[in-house]
Amino acid sequence: MENVKPDGRFKRSARSRSDIVTAMADLMEEGVYVPTAQQVADKANISIRTVFRHFSDMDSLYKEVDQFIKPGYEKDFAKQDPNGSLEQRIIHLINFRVEGFYHNIQTIKATKTLVWRSTFLKENYHRKQTKLRKLLILQFPELKDKNAQLLEMVDGLTSFEAFDRLYTHQKLSIEECKEILIVQLKMLLLN
Repeated sequence: MENVKPDGRFKRSARSRSDIVTAMADLMEEGVYVPTAQQVADKANISIRTVFRHFSDMDSLYKEVDQFIKPGYEKDFAKQDPNGSLEQRIIHLINFRVEGFYHNIQTIKATKTLVWRSTFLKENYHRKQTKLRKLLILQFPELKDKNAQLLEMVDGLTSFEAFDRLYTHQKLSIEECKEILIVQLKMLLLN
């Protein structure tokens, strides 16, 4: 069988598709939470027609963007150390979560802004929240034997929303956010 090389059109098409995905991810990272097709086209240096030729609907674009950025955010949130005393595990969890939220803040905000218009993003965001909750229980198996309200409080306290409130709205530094969340979590779990 002869070795068939893709023709120039195929390569250009694949490059355009990749440029569209990268442009969308870059726009979200820059704080453009609802990028338009025109903004994506401009950022990718292609025509808007090319965007629509590759992605007939936004959900298909969101899916590819998610696949593109997934290795980064999965690496950020997989950092967990379930070993050590409860106090050590509290410190580890807050440090890792705050760093993960900080590194992905613009993408998370864009996703939260877009969930109302995208079935894929809504379901994907829910899957990620469920995964974070499972990781929380792995980090603190003690929560299984406690009342349901305590789990809900810990889940809320270790959420992006709690971090975002401190960092964005109260204008605290990353280190201050960590310190406050560690103190609050210790108050909940060590008493």
